[in-house]
Amino acid sequence: MKHFRVWWVLAGLGAVLVIGVLWFTTARPVLVLPRLSLAPGYGLQTAEGRLFSSEDGRGVVTLYSFAYRGCGERCGMIYEKLAAIDAAMAERPALEPRLRFVTLTIDPEHDTPEALAAFELPFQPQAAEWVWLTGEAEKLKLVTGGGFEVLYQAQADGSIFFDPQMVLVDGNGIIRGEYEVSRYSAESLVTYLDLLYEEIAQSSGAAKLAYEAAHFFACYPH
Repeated sequence: MKHFRVWWVLAGLGAVLVIGVLWFTTARPVLVLPRLSLAPGYGLQTAEGRLFSSEDGRGVVTLYSFAYRGCGERCGMIYEKLAAIDAAMAERPALEPRLRFVTLTIDPEHDTPEALAAFELPFQPQAAEWVWLTGEAEKLKLVTGGGFEVLYQAQADGSIFFDPQMVLVDGNGIIRGEYEVSRYSAESLVTYLDLLYEEIAQSSGAAKLAYEAAHFFACYPH
């Protein structure tokens, strides 16, 4: 009889566990951004000519973009989205950790540190710091194409063909989102940033278990 009761208790606990898992995966009370992969390491130059490396992104939420000074409409889409994101995030309480926009040039031959220093930003960010990076062409090609998987190709007329993209990286150097600029609205990107900041805010204590469960059960936004 005693063994029979133990069996029923274990069966009951198992049923509760199964029901809990089914509820969590169906109701998805917690949403998280996926942990896609490690962001590439790099060491490049700022407009001031100082070294800026991927390690400078530790402890900072970074939204990467890829552009160049002589770009037209394609880069205009990027700047428009960045401006809208910055305006929305400026309405939030003080961001912790900091938010940084990092733009890697895809035309390092012309976008030297001196040229970038003279470049007038399309808008002045309020919530985020905005850093443009340049460097040796081969190194940038490796970081941008090989690391972030953003491909670009110089054209005969001097323009550069590329598909505008943004990449979201958390303070641990993990890629949390890859977004084609033409497919995602600024509102969607702000929502993803909010999700990441909420996860960071709940990264300790009992709430952390719920967020790790959300990762385990792939509770990602559609």
